[in-house]
Amino acid sequence: MRVLSSGEIDAIVNHRELVETLRRAYRSQTIVPSPVRLPIDRPETPDASLTISPAWTNFAAQGHSRRGYIGCTISAALEGGAASGAYLLLSGVDGTPIAILDGVRLAAWRHTAVHALACQYLAREDCSRLLILGKSPLLPLLVLALVTVRDVRSVLVAGATGEIVQQLSALPGTDKIVFGTTTDLTGAIEGADMICCAEGGLALLTGNPLPEGIHVSVLNPAETLSEALSEDIRLFTADRQDQSAQGVADLAADLGELTQGQKAGRRFYGQKTLFAGGDVTGLTDLATAGHIFLRS
Repeated sequence: MRVLSSGEIDAIVNHRELVETLRRAYRSQTIVPSPVRLPIDRPETPDASLTISPAWTNFAAQGHSRRGYIGCTISAALEGGAASGAYLLLSGVDGTPIAILDGVRLAAWRHTAVHALACQYLAREDCSRLLILGKSPLLPLLVLALVTVRDVRSVLVAGATGEIVQQLSALPGTDKIVFGTTTDLTGAIEGADMICCAEGGLALLTGNPLPEGIHVSVLNPAETLSEALSEDIRLFTADRQDQSAQGVADLAADLGELTQGQKAGRRFYGQKTLFAGGDVTGLTDLATAGHIFLRS
């Protein structure tokens, strides 16, 4: 059985290949039961929990069990609500454990690749100006993901420090991109082709008019959209079972419907679109784990 650390995962994965793997996963018939959340009684952390998110190849639809995977994310949210965990990958042939992967790093690659996949369907093809609102440890991977699907030439960061900009500008393959910070939020939003809302980003976005043709990516699926924003933009999510999709009557489509051609993404150049990353991740976690294992 292989044990794959965060550093080993980083050395194996690139977004261009992973995005295509996820596209195929959304077109598949993978079985994804609902996650199981088990509370853990800890006096110091009353909201502590263990979450188990399984998924497996649809062996019945496949017609045999000679290939495929069974997988499960096991994550614990203890101190301060921060999640940590691992991904257990089993052979679909005989159930033998074949790999344990760093769950946090797997999730980071999966999460940013999902946003890049959504960008292909929802952002204008000529998107070149990216505005990042807020902070997130995912920002370096997110930028690397987006530059694989759109010709990004300018990245402005608001609500963050210059240190983050220096970190982003040092990323490999970003030599053609001009990085900077801004305090002119209204002007930055007006000039953006795409906006990524990290932690606190939606609050910065609220109250500012969005330009025609904008695409907005919301990294945190737990953040709630304002009513005004929901009425002004076409809404998409990774999965209709996601928390971000609950109670949204006019949800346009999820990634399964987009990748399978059941629903349309961007319909015209000036349309405003918003994609909220999901919290139902069994399908994409299994696909990402299998992708990494095959290349390890």
